[in-house]
Amino acid sequence: MRIKYAIAIAVAATFHASGASAGEAEPVVRWNSLSYQVQNPEIAARWSASSLYGKALVQGLKFDSAGEMYVTTARWGGREIPATVSKLVKNGDGFALQPFPSEDLNDVANPEGLKAVLGFEIDENDIMWLLDQGHIAGAESGPKDEKLVLWDIKANKEIQRLEFPADVSDKKCSFLNDIVVDNDAGFAYITDSGIFSDPLCGGLIVYDRNANTARRVLNATRFTNDEPQFVFNIDGRQVLKNGKMRTGADGIALSGDKQTLYWTNLTGNTLYSLPTALLRDPKVSEAELQAAVRAEVALPSNTDGLNADKDGNVYLTALQLNSVLKWEPATRRLSRIAYHPEMVWPDTLAWAPDGTLHVISNHLHVWVDQDMDFEKPPVPNFTIWRLPAKAKPYLN
Repeated sequence: MRIKYAIAIAVAATFHASGASAGEAEPVVRWNSLSYQVQNPEIAARWSASSLYGKALVQGLKFDSAGEMYVTTARWGGREIPATVSKLVKNGDGFALQPFPSEDLNDVANPEGLKAVLGFEIDENDIMWLLDQGHIAGAESGPKDEKLVLWDIKANKEIQRLEFPADVSDKKCSFLNDIVVDNDAGFAYITDSGIFSDPLCGGLIVYDRNANTARRVLNATRFTNDEPQFVFNIDGRQVLKNGKMRTGADGIALSGDKQTLYWTNLTGNTLYSLPTALLRDPKVSEAELQAAVRAEVALPSNTDGLNADKDGNVYLTALQLNSVLKWEPATRRLSRIAYHPEMVWPDTLAWAPDGTLHVISNHLHVWVDQDMDFEKPPVPNFTIWRLPAKAKPYLN
């Protein structure tokens, strides 16, 4: 099996525009093509023989309390991708992706295994919350595929799981995107982009950990579907070249006091919010929830990943600006905290244990258009960036 090394580099850039300045963004890991560290010879052989070999797309990023990095590679390309959740491990001068928690749990042939994890979270107790989309290469999910799995990293064992029923996630149209966790209240909140239907079936999912149940809210509303006629370019390139991208509820964040849930639709430029007390109460009607939704701010760019800190600030990736933004609800101030011309499609935001904020960029639109050069791209395809933001994450 060929080995493609990741390159660790340290490059900084400072951006100034329109009187606003953005700080230094430092690449800490870069890849042209992902390398998997696989022990099972059958899985390794299947991958090396695949037409997809070396062409997987990385999306999610999180840190545990020891500073270990984990990434997701949702199997949008096909079944041969060795893992959908991986831990980064040293590999020569770079990093390889080691299937996590195990190769068996990442095996697509395992009926109880992980199929296509995109969004995930690692909470303050080192519990990994794995949100499984189920869909492999856009195919319909199996009855057990769309699920939430809780894995205790320190104990190295699964501690809870819920396979979502059809009234929570539709096996044809749902696209489970991202998750935030509130262990104080015993709840988690999930965005469903609902991309596999027209019109979209975006929505939010409220998960009650104590009851191990979930319910769907704001289904296919204007707050969770794409904004009509919204189109966007990145670096002058249309997204996508064969037709506009349409994606509903996507990025999600929980305020520092855990009283407010924020989210955005990827094909839209509005930051929405709702009080979590309303979401936790099953007696609150759908009409009451919709009436309580607040449009916080019209953003200068659409976004993908969101995160928050203890002080109540919300951080948002800005796809059209190759940047990361900061929204301060207390002052209603929106600022840009980081920019780099090579930060193309900043996807997921993640806090390291030292309080530094990171983002992973992945040229997602280029990959979807099947135009990605995995050998000699003009700039590395995938980068983990350390941002000039340091705070206390809402989870701590």
